[in-house]
Amino acid sequence: MIKAIYSIDGTITTKYKALEISEDYKKKRPNLIWIDIYLENHELEQEETLLLSESFKFHEMSIEDCLFPQYPKIEEFGNYVFTAVHGIQLKPHYFQEFDDSIYELDIFVGKGFVVTVHAEELFFLETLFEKAKTRPQVEMKSFENLLYNIFNKVVSSYEFTLEKIDDKMENLEDDILEEPETVNMEEILNIKKVIFAMRKTSETQQTTYIYFTRPNNNLISEEYFVYFRDIYTQCARVNRSITMRTQMVVSLLEVYMSSVTLRLTEAMRFLTVIATVLMPVLIISGYYGMNIKFPEYSIFGERELWVFAVCLMLVSIIVMLIYFKKKKWF
Repeated sequence: MIKAIYSIDGTITTKYKALEISEDYKKKRPNLIWIDIYLENHELEQEETLLLSESFKFHEMSIEDCLFPQYPKIEEFGNYVFTAVHGIQLKPHYFQEFDDSIYELDIFVGKGFVVTVHAEELFFLETLFEKAKTRPQVEMKSFENLLYNIFNKVVSSYEFTLEKIDDKMENLEDDILEEPETVNMEEILNIKKVIFAMRKTSETQQTTYIYFTRPNNNLISEEYFVYFRDIYTQCARVNRSITMRTQMVVSLLEVYMSSVTLRLTEAMRFLTVIATVLMPVLIISGYYGMNIKFPEYSIFGERELWVFAVCLMLVSIIVMLIYFKKKKWF
């Protein structure tokens, strides 16, 4: 599925067919054109391929890169720059299946044009496209401005995800301190997996953004360098934040293990106290449970001896409890 919006002497036009877009681009030569291609079946249609290869003269290797997953990268050609960046569009169960939330956005950038290609629907591009139709004087001011807005949304998706992770970690920490459960360990490991996946894509694409900040760049106007430096700084800040979250996950795991160990220690102490308190009872009952005649029979008699043994057990329990209380063992 393809759509395009372009500006010709201040007039904004939108098209949704590759052949019409190709004809207008060749004949009318718009001041700025943005083409967005959604690969519904991970394939380019024949008209879309012809548009990219013949109208825009994109290299066949760049076009092929759009059809297969790529690591973040940037490649410079004669009349354009091809870059692949990754962002995050959160799915309902992203903590369990975070890989499905990471998308790839391939971008062709040249003087007067921006072409975006992606294999899944990206809602922020839909929003930018609608804004470009209603506020062309802002969104379609220049291709640098349009490219900056796209990059900004991609990098901001990491910050939004980090906020979600922070909220999850805070709630998880409260649950662990209140009552640690086995499910908490699974949630911690899911968070760790999410952070590592973010780190893998975010760190590598930092070099992509730095390309647009170089003074010897013939593509970006000097006045827009500050905008792309902002993107690079934002990406670097995200990378630092991800590193901090990695350490926080380790700390959260330590809190979980400490809480489990503390609860286990409490349980062991309780059981130890019970066993120790009942030890004299076991000794006394074992002594008087032997099938022999004790000297106490002649003193107390059979019935009174039972009462004596029970009282002796109770006294031993009370003495043990008093001793533990003085020692502050409970």
